[in-house]
Amino acid sequence: MKPLVYIAAVIALLSSCQEKKYGAFTVSGKITNAPSKKIFLQELPYGGEQPVILDSTTLKDNGNFELRAVGTEETLYRLVIENGPDVLLVNDGKSIRVNVDVNNFRAYTIEGSEASENLHKLFEDFHVKDSSLYVTFKKVDSMQQMEGNDSLLNIERDKRDRQLKDLNKFLTDFVNASESPAARYYAIGMGSRTMEPEQLKALADASSDKFKEHSGLAKLKSLMTVSTTAPPSNSLLNQPAPEISLPDTEGKMFSLSSLKGKYVLVDFWASWCMPCRKENPNVVAAYNKFKDKNFTILGVSLDQDKEAWLEAIAKDKLTWKHISDLKYWESVVVPMYKIEGIPFNVLLDPTGKIIATDLRGEALEKKLAELIQ
Repeated sequence: MKPLVYIAAVIALLSSCQEKKYGAFTVSGKITNAPSKKIFLQELPYGGEQPVILDSTTLKDNGNFELRAVGTEETLYRLVIENGPDVLLVNDGKSIRVNVDVNNFRAYTIEGSEASENLHKLFEDFHVKDSSLYVTFKKVDSMQQMEGNDSLLNIERDKRDRQLKDLNKFLTDFVNASESPAARYYAIGMGSRTMEPEQLKALADASSDKFKEHSGLAKLKSLMTVSTTAPPSNSLLNQPAPEISLPDTEGKMFSLSSLKGKYVLVDFWASWCMPCRKENPNVVAAYNKFKDKNFTILGVSLDQDKEAWLEAIAKDKLTWKHISDLKYWESVVVPMYKIEGIPFNVLLDPTGKIIATDLRGEALEKKLAELIQ
């Protein structure tokens, strides 16, 4: 399995522009069975920056709410339920109504925003196909670690390849048919998990050509042109590591900053990622060699299945701390660390500054030997 190219750290958070000035809009509706009465409306800005809260309110006793914002262009917004799920929205309507039952979240409804409705259906259909592909990837991963089953393994590989092709066609068809530039680039972001850069570039080029005044798609087109013609620049080096606070394997919150004072390898991986699993023995070897010399590892998983995550930790003998929000490529760490594919890692010095990235194989031990006496 090739590392999945992931550029959605930028793509999925791009905002967009059209000639139309969108102005003020409202998001109202009803939320039942919410874990908290506090809700927020966030804008997802350019370039992978953190979401911006535009409005917030407290749910009424009957669950009704209303939020207001002003947008000068079509972009993405997120209705966030505190300690609960969130709903992706596009401001292609003046009055958007959302009804959510948190106990049956995936059946939420949207009115007044065709793009938001289409994205909801996209997520549902994508989930079915992606879940099936995920199961097949896991099966292939398991079979590749056993001997004497080449014929069965080839059957599962063929199945995986067919499912992958079908998923990519599904996303391509959605992008080409969509009349919403915001929905288009979000779908391209979803496709960047499984498509090759050349496929993504073709979609970005076609979308930018269709919506010529859309600055988000223009930026995306430029980004894809650079990504297919030159290696990406590393903007993380010599910067303080963004804080990560996520649940550990027991569900308790753990923060990266608590490890300050040590050299820390932040290792981004997943149980379903075959290149990650192949790299794990090298990571284990480095950990065992330097763990008593002011060095540790924090594993950050892009899994979505907790059982598979825990099983991989045990099977690969990864004895360091592990955290995950179990949100797959929607994890908060993806835009924070500009993750385009896994395995990926960053090495921090004792002050918390990033001093190296993407250390694999012998390069990891060599770098640690240079730093740690």
